[in-house]
Amino acid sequence: MNKTKFFTSMLVLCASCICAHAETFDTQILRATLAPFVDIKAETDIQTKTIDPATGNLDTGFSSVFTIRANDNVDLYLTAKADTENGPEKAFFKKAGTVYVILTNTTKKPTSSALADIRTGTAIPSNNANAIAYPVSGVEITGATTVEPQYNDGKNQYEFKVSPGITTATTTISSSVDSTTYSFDDNAGVYEAHVTLTDTTT
Repeated sequence: MNKTKFFTSMLVLCASCICAHAETFDTQILRATLAPFVDIKAETDIQTKTIDPATGNLDTGFSSVFTIRANDNVDLYLTAKADTENGPEKAFFKKAGTVYVILTNTTKKPTSSALADIRTGTAIPSNNANAIAYPVSGVEITGATTVEPQYNDGKNQYEFKVSPGITTATTTISSSVDSTTYSFDDNAGVYEAHVTLTDTTT
């Protein structure tokens, strides 16, 4: 056998070896789905203050704190409600550029007209017995914030957006009473408003 035939035979043999040992494979994808998640937690259930019966001022202001844990961008809404003879009503309102929250007597509930009088911005104390208003100093957001809180006048609520991560929302309420909402027509007792942070708008 000459060298040319021998070399050709070796190439054929090597090619056969390569084909005989060609790699075979397939691929499997490992896939898991992570659902959107948001958890909102009030850091205290109840905050208790004392109203000075001579002035209507609180001994100290309120500080309402919520912690938000989310894995996606989330729109959030801060609302407040106070009870009346006709059931719960929105307790945030705005006058002269300042947001206020109304607290109502839990046992001697005010009428709806009492809250309506306060919301006019020209309240008369004798017309809003058992409903007292205090100014909201602001809503401060720390952590994964994308959009700072804005007050929606039409819906009487604060609105903001958070990014994935952990965020804290702190609403500060002044101890100084709105004097047009306090008088000795306000009966002794416990006054409350319920502040809620939710991812569902009203």
